[in-house]
Amino acid sequence: EPHRRGTRTPFSASAVRAGRGWSYGIAQYENDRIDWYRIFSYAYRPAAVLTRRDLDVVGRRDAEGQEELALFPGWTIVECKFGTGLVELAMSPDALTGFLSWLEAAPPGQDVSRVS
Repeated sequence: EPHRRGTRTPFSASAVRAGRGWSYGIAQYENDRIDWYRIFSYAYRPAAVLTRRDLDVVGRRDAEGQEELALFPGWTIVECKFGTGLVELAMSPDALTGFLSWLEAAPPGQDVSRVS
């Protein structure tokens, strides 16, 4: 297997479907996508693949209500538009810095103003 470039960064992401709670996972950053794997899963394939060209940050917020019990203290929830839908990612301050840097590091010719 060829060497895979990227940095594994833990963060928590909500399921896209309404009514599902927060799922913890590990993100593998690749050049143009994030492969997200559930921690409590035997699957070899990522549970979600987020492509940079389809991902836009539309807001940030702190955990509210029951979310405060489900997430680690100090984590930020990032609200993203992904294609025609929405996805929320919760992550530590360090993971957030890495995520935003990856999002802004688009190759030449791509729209780099992906963070609002």
